[in-house]
Amino acid sequence: MKLMGMRKIIQLSLTVIIAWTLSGVSQAQEVLYDYPDLNPYAATVTETPIALRAVLPKKIPVKDYELRVFLDHKIPHVLWYDEKMRYSLVTQEGPAPLIFVIAGTGAGYNSEKMTVLQHALYQAGFHVLSLSSPTHPNFIVSASSTGVPGHLLEDSQDLYRVMRLAWLEHQSDIEVTDFYLTGYSLGAAQAAFVSKLDDEQGDFHFKKVLMINPPVSLYTSTSILDDMLAKNIPGVADTFPEFFDKVFHAFSEVYRKGDFVDFSGDFLYTAYQDREPADEVLAALIGTSFRLSSANMIFTSDVLTNSGYIKPKNLVLSTTDSLTDYYKVSARVTFLDYFREMFYPFFKIKYPDITEQSLIENLSLASLEDYLKHSTKIGLLHNADDFILGEGDLDFLLSVFGSRAKIYPRGGHCGNLAHHTTLAYIVEYFNNPVSPNILKNNPEPFPGFTSSESLRVEEQPLTQWAPVHNVTHSTNKENYPDLRNHLNQQSLSSGRGIQESQDSLEGTTAMAAASEPSRTDPTLPVPRDNTPVVEQVIIEPARRPIQDVVQPGERYVIDVYDPIEGFNRSMYKFNAKFDEYVFLPVVEGYEAVMPDFFEDRLSNFFSNIADLRNLLHSILQLKGEVTLNTLSRILINSTFGLGGFFDHATPLGIHQQTEDFGQTLGHYGLNPGPYLVLPIFGPSSIRDTTGLLADAAARYFYLYTPVNFDDHIDRSSAATLVWAVDVRHNLRFRYYQTGSPFEYDLVRFLYTKKRQLEIEK
Repeated sequence: MKLMGMRKIIQLSLTVIIAWTLSGVSQAQEVLYDYPDLNPYAATVTETPIALRAVLPKKIPVKDYELRVFLDHKIPHVLWYDEKMRYSLVTQEGPAPLIFVIAGTGAGYNSEKMTVLQHALYQAGFHVLSLSSPTHPNFIVSASSTGVPGHLLEDSQDLYRVMRLAWLEHQSDIEVTDFYLTGYSLGAAQAAFVSKLDDEQGDFHFKKVLMINPPVSLYTSTSILDDMLAKNIPGVADTFPEFFDKVFHAFSEVYRKGDFVDFSGDFLYTAYQDREPADEVLAALIGTSFRLSSANMIFTSDVLTNSGYIKPKNLVLSTTDSLTDYYKVSARVTFLDYFREMFYPFFKIKYPDITEQSLIENLSLASLEDYLKHSTKIGLLHNADDFILGEGDLDFLLSVFGSRAKIYPRGGHCGNLAHHTTLAYIVEYFNNPVSPNILKNNPEPFPGFTSSESLRVEEQPLTQWAPVHNVTHSTNKENYPDLRNHLNQQSLSSGRGIQESQDSLEGTTAMAAASEPSRTDPTLPVPRDNTPVVEQVIIEPARRPIQDVVQPGERYVIDVYDPIEGFNRSMYKFNAKFDEYVFLPVVEGYEAVMPDFFEDRLSNFFSNIADLRNLLHSILQLKGEVTLNTLSRILINSTFGLGGFFDHATPLGIHQQTEDFGQTLGHYGLNPGPYLVLPIFGPSSIRDTTGLLADAAARYFYLYTPVNFDDHIDRSSAATLVWAVDVRHNLRFRYYQTGSPFEYDLVRFLYTKKRQLEIEK
């Protein structure tokens, strides 16, 4: 008994010592990881405080590119702007590793989180090629072989095809020593599938792969995000528009005209980064962001496949048709609705033996469990409080990755991505020497890509899925068209389901027999023509009809008085074309020849001149504080700033407050009138157009006449042109790159809301 008592005392003592030791280690780690003690919702929305963010270069030599993935690609007219897939590449001057980065759910290659990873990895010495998520509208239209996103394996096959084509575009221009792969959120899960495809095909031989905040089960994570909206806004179907209006109102307060807006992702978070809303508001905000991203994806897929889900089947939308009512419907469709009513029926026809449960199981990292356990080149970075993880998911990840998993105690869903410790870990992970086990699993350190022989791909071990078909791979320039043809044939074969889905999504059982040839002869090429081709067009009602959501005479938040919408949409398209082919090339030339120092000086000079207009209208509106503020700016910048070339007022906390004649008219009660899209100038209204003309006339008297430009048309024209180029140079907005098929509607709403706030303040 004494011996037993002694053992218990010894065990208790050891337990206390071990607990104290572990506590000390934990405290030491906490000192290193100084991310704020925020709940996961607040961490996700507010992200990383500026003081704790990694120091990254402000400007890097990144370039945007477009890639034609399908040679005979035909798309609906209303989606004309997404014919080519957009991506970006930033390169080092000499030899360096190339890392592919895959965006998260619904996000584009140029989204905020992608930019953070891009700048950090470039700073660390990598070439960085950034890709949009396969759930992003541009990727769906230009690069998806099915047009029905969400299938991890098939979307990853599309990603892998795009990676190969993009590499072929640039391999002769850059020197690459090794290939790496990463992605965040959904992009992290797809990185695992892409890595497996590459192990089987051997195109890149990725040295290392890092999965950042991936979901374990796509179905579980999307259900959680849908519930975050439903559970935090009582009666969501009726109260969501009111909540959306409040959120957009808050966003409009912090939005600056011309800023880049990513309508596909987390743009609404910006409005609450300096606020402290309740947890239920933050949860609803996250759910709203996901709902908008889903709406973009679902409507794009519906139009592309002509499935008749939201848009009536066989109805051909033109570029001037209104999409506002379709937005109202799309915003009410949950991801679970999409899964059950569109996604599952499509794949049920493609794979008749599949069940809903087996499809859910295959949309999970559990389907790759054995591969992930034994592939030592794949690492995991996650947060313990990430709300997209279901019950037991974190334990699953720890059991699979073991020592290859890095789990931070807090940070929510990617909220700590910009944190200095997080980015340091990411860079260190890729810079660390490769273990012998990884080299053993990847005996060829770098693919030479000199052979034009076909690479045979075995059938995927994942249950229920079709094999990846044979392709020819070569990087010799003379063989490049052949490679494109082979890849195109592969994608055409995979894309047979697009046409089949038009009937399958209606529940037509006869399609099961029609789809049989695609299963027995998967290499049979079929044109990937997403535009409906029928002998007799019969427009069939949508399964989610507008009439169920939009009530006659009822006004919705997104509605703006736009009686000439057809003209405005055509003018919006004209502006996009003018911007792409005229304005932006001139701006790019200006940026290429003008050093950054002189660009800033010119911008400050023109901004100082604009303050004369701001001063005039602040006086007319009897805004005493704004008048004093603007007058102080003019005096400080015109004297100490050497005529306005240096802005010393802003660092002193005296910020520019824009005023114009349109605001003055609104201040005295004049309604804006109909919405109007002006050539080149963009969004406006009848009132603001009048103000624009008045300000142009006033500028002639207070600027051009004093400097004698009124008698020299050539000088005044040159000055106006330089001013216009400088204005466009400072605007980050790019037409049709917001990631939403409803860009026109959202830009119109944002402009109207912003002008309303400017007049009310």
